Amino acid sequence: MKRILFLFLVLTICIPPVFGEEKPNAIDLPKEGYYIITYKNYSVNLEINVNGYDVRDGSSNEDSSGQADINYWITPGKNKIKIRLADRKEKQKDNEGLSKEAEVKLVLGQKGQFPDEGIPLKHFQWPSQTQTNLGEWTELEFEPPFSPPSKLWKQAEPISLTKEKESSAIEFAAEFTKTLNTKDPKKILSMIQFRAQDTSEVRYYPYVETDELKSINDMTKAIGSSWKLDTKNIKFALLCNNQILSITDQKGEPIINSKKGASIPLYLSWINGKWVIVR
Repeated sequence: MKRILFLFLVLTICIPPVFGEEKPNAIDLPKEGYYIITYKNYSVNLEINVNGYDVRDGSSNEDSSGQADINYWITPGKNKIKIRLADRKEKQKDNEGLSKEAEVKLVLGQKGQFPDEGIPLKHFQWPSQTQTNLGEWTELEFEPPFSPPSKLWKQAEPISLTKEKESSAIEFAAEFTKTLNTKDPKKILSMIQFRAQDTSEVRYYPYVETDELKSINDMTKAIGSSWKLDTKNIKFALLCNNQILSITDQKGEPIINSKKGASIPLYLSWINGKWVIVR
């Protein structure tokens, strides 16, 4: 249940010459594992983007530290991490006299490891190592030593956003919302099966259909038929070499929500002439 709920519900350029690149080629790199972003920021806002996916949106005015598994968003070939720092205008007086610092690391970890035990691949540390101006993007480009297992990148076609494509994506979202409200686990699973199976591969655990159906059934019992689609002020964004379409509102929030406070992010790919939920 925890696994499917994690997947299914969301409750709540200028490149500087120096940015502390790690040299992982000096050691024998593993052929599988987890690409993990770790970050911390003090007295400055931090925004992190991986291949178009927002790891942090930069809106928080609070100091923070955390980590994110980004296997979902790693593509074959070159990948890009974009980082931007910004002043906290609303808290400038509170921050006077405090040092402004930010650090972002990309590490390759293994199951059971803490992130700081992983192999470092990229390192951004401001202001001690990385020279960048507040408000400007810093781009770290890297080619992963291996691609996380996924069928997506070979099947998904590059998307060219047109009015017709946007309209068909909203029609698909409406169909998905209607299916959610049937509370039929088999019908719901049929629309998220690619995502469920591909997630199993990306995160190295077995796909068991009976477990997925049980988890969906538990979810429908908790939420019922209260899902609604909000089509006002929709924002479309292309991620991962234009192979994934993200659909949100203008604030970056999901457009499928329930009265119980749950929401579902919508990441679609165009596969064999139709939209498929992939992330």
